[in-house]
Formats: sequence, C-alpha cells, structure tokens
Amino acid sequence: MSTPTRPEINGSPAALAFDRAVDELRRGRAVQVSDEMRGLVVAAIETIQAALFERLAAASGGRAVMLVTAERAHAAGLSRQLSGAVSVAFPASTDLERLRALAGVTPGAATVDGAAFDVDPAPKCAPLAAAAFQLAKAGRLVPALIGFETSCAAMPGVMAIAQGDVVEHAPRFGHHALRLLSRARVPLADALECEIAVFGDEHSLAEHVAVVIGKPDPETAVPVRLHSACLTGDLLGSLRCDCGEQLRTAVARIEALGGGVLLYLDQEGRGIGLPNKLRAYVLQDGGLDTVDADRHLGFLADERSYDVAAALLEELGIRRIRLLTNNPQKITALREHGLDVTGRLPLVTTSNTHNERYLRAKHERAGHLDLAEKSGA
Repeated sequence: MSTPTRPEINGSPAALAFDRAVDELRRGRAVQVSDEMRGLVVAAIETIQAALFERLAAASGGRAVMLVTAERAHAAGLSRQLSGAVSVAFPASTDLERLRALAGVTPGAATVDGAAFDVDPAPKCAPLAAAAFQLAKAGRLVPALIGFETSCAAMPGVMAIAQGDVVEHAPRFGHHALRLLSRARVPLADALECEIAVFGDEHSLAEHVAVVIGKPDPETAVPVRLHSACLTGDLLGSLRCDCGEQLRTAVARIEALGGGVLLYLDQEGRGIGLPNKLRAYVLQDGGLDTVDADRHLGFLADERSYDVAAALLEELGIRRIRLLTNNPQKITALREHGLDVTGRLPLVTTSNTHNERYLRAKHERAGHLDLAEKSGA
C-alpha cells in the first residue's frame, strides 16, 4: 500500500528557501548559493558583524573575497567592467570597516585606494554572485557581499538555496500577492471625503496604501497619482526633494477634479530603502547627482517596479485612468500592465536652493517632464 503524498503546507520549498535566505542576509547571517558544480557562501557587507567576518575568513582558508556589482566597482575605481559581478580579494589583515568603505556602505566614502586589492572583473562565481545580489536587493541591502567559493555540498548551519531557485523566485517580488488588511474613513485637510485602505504584499511583506478621495467612478478615466513613500519629504518636510509638496498637491488636485485615488507605495528612495537613500544623500553632498549616487552604491538609477500599482488599481476595480505624474516611465509601465492611461496631468512643484540639482537631474537624466518652478527658499 503506497504512502499518500503529504501536501506542502507552507507552499513551494524553493519559495520558502528564497524568503528565508533574504531574511538570513538581513539578520547578518551567511547563506550558500549553489549550482550543480560549486557553491558560494556569502554574507551582506551591510549587516555582517565582526565575529561572522572572522569566521568566514577562517572557513575560507584565506580565499574570502568581497563581491560588488560592476557599477560599484566602476564608481570606486576598481574596474571598468560594465555589468556582472566583480571580485575583490583582500589581505587577511584588512579591517571590515575598510571593506565597508570600499563597498560604499560607510558614509562619506566616495572612493577608496584600491591598490592593495586584487580585482577580478570576471570571476568564475559571477552567476552565483548575481543570484546573491538578487537576494540582497530583495532585502533592500546594498548589493555587496563577503564570501568564498566552496563545493555544492551544503555547509552545516548555513541556509542553502539553489541558484535556479533564486532566479525563479526573485521575480515574485514584482508579481504581487495583495491582501486587504484594513480600511477606514479618514478625513484629510485637503480632502474631507476620503477613505484609506492598507494592502499587504504576501511576497515582500511591504504595506501599500490606497487613498480613495471622493467616490471615483470606474466607468470614467479616474485621476490617479502613484506616490513613492518618502519619510524625509512627506513627514519631515525635507527641502532636498519635492516629494512632500507633490503629495499634498496631488491630494488637493484629485479633490478638485471630483475624486480619484492616490497610491502611497512602499518604495522609499526609488526602491532602495531609507538607509541607502541617506547614504546616497551623503554622496550627493560630495558632488554626485541623484542618479550617480544610487549607481555608486551598486543600484540601478531606479529600482522601482510599478507592477504593484497596477495590482492595487485592479483590486480597486479601476482600469481607465488619468495619471498625475511628470515621469513618463510610470505611464509606460502601467500601460504595459494593461491599464488604459488616457492622459497625463502634470504635477508642477517649486524648487529651492537645496533641491534644484536633484530636480535638474530628474529632468535631464531620468527624463522627467515639467521642471519645478523656482522659489525663494
């Protein structure tokens, strides 16, 4: 008599391994990414502590390296490689903080003398490193790792995941499983008839907010604003960006148009998270613009995906919209996800001496439309 197959209670083991590997890196632990031939044991340089750094160095037998993206290696003057992973071997006496500076994690470290490091712009472990970078980015960590190559056999006490499982499940963070968590009437200063709904993403654990103003009619083109969270601008009134002004202007504009939806997306710092946004600010103070600062840390110029916005609008039963935006990429992305974007409503703000370089970079390098108007601030 055959034994009945037991169901996978928590779902796909590969998906679970992906989630757990991301969590391990965020907690400062090592994980192992493997293919059929070799393994790569890595820890995120942002979260690794001195004790684990020493244990990794000892376990590697002197073969530990730092792995960074080609963008970061180029920014640090280590390599002219345009894509992929770059391996940086370091002397055994190298201090962890020096490696953090080299990776761009330490504030103010724009460039570091790389003469003491042995750089390999095309390491054999590059595919495994690329998978590990995906895990780090899924955890909103700087894609820079300390690690060493090993066999494909799992190491005791180290969370292991197959490279193929990373490649398969990393896109889940762009395919959102949304669940309505709560909903309530919340009168706003600029929109008294307003309801706020919070949706949880079961994959990324992010929480996104839909601000429904008035009673938008889904049979018409609903005014919609996609607003990425910005703690410094939205809450604290930072003058380094125009996010807070955009947020308040959008609410008032949607109210004046008779109602619509503002989606408040958990995408701080164009998707890199608050700690990395502040690191980018330090680099901007050193002369880089907002695009180059993000690349200097090993990220793309914009790490956001607008799949979640399309999914949220679908949850709200909205398919035809007029988009309040200065960013043509948002229009393109929503149309690619099947939304009927019938038009664009510009969102003009005011610039000041603290954010004019940032706004100019968005216009000249990121293709944003409608430059902000100059204020006296």
